[in-house]
Amino acid sequence: MESTLAFPLLSFPSRPAAGEALASALASRVAEAHKAGRRARIALSGGSSPEPAYRAFAALDLNWSQIDIALVDDRWVSTDNPGSNQAMIERAFGAATGVTIHGLVRPTLSARQAEADINAIMAELRPFDAIVLGMGPDAHTASWFPGSPDLAACLNPDTRASVIGVDAGQAPVALPYRERMTMTLPCVCEAGHVLLLLFGDDKKAILESAVTAPITQAPIRAAIEAAGPRFVTFWAS
Repeated sequence: MESTLAFPLLSFPSRPAAGEALASALASRVAEAHKAGRRARIALSGGSSPEPAYRAFAALDLNWSQIDIALVDDRWVSTDNPGSNQAMIERAFGAATGVTIHGLVRPTLSARQAEADINAIMAELRPFDAIVLGMGPDAHTASWFPGSPDLAACLNPDTRASVIGVDAGQAPVALPYRERMTMTLPCVCEAGHVLLLLFGDDKKAILESAVTAPITQAPIRAAIEAAGPRFVTFWAS
């Protein structure tokens, strides 16, 4: 079935093919940054779906010592917790010798207490060359959850914050990890490329519905609208 989306949705015959295409797209952004004589800056989302794509990216012959990788969001847990996005990213990039990974979690502080420290780091990294998003079954992306008391702050187009600590306890799909750190809408959508990796016919249908749903019910719509033509989806059934 042909997509009804107004932004690019690239369809692939398999999930590995979609992941490899995403890896290639990220490599192109890295090459552009290095050609311009600067470090490349990429931000990645967690979850189980993108890990093979990240491994494919990490296996490429790149100057990893000149690449910074940040996280779009993370659960407020240590890296020995199975819910840690940072742990997954570090595992996926084990072959990328010299890469710098910037985590969002601090071991002795709450998410809100760590905001100033992490915002100072993010200020040095922004704007990112590319950001990879995912999407949950409730049309959330990053840690922008429907029903969260912090959703408005996450999506405030005028905020100067790169990240904020959020309470996602009102979102069933977020539990049991209610405390999180997430990038804000301006930090995500000023990136040169905003890439969504999406698998399954059900997720595609959710995405198609999200473009006309209220943003409070489908927060990913905020990213779609703010990024405009820079928002590209890599999809496979």
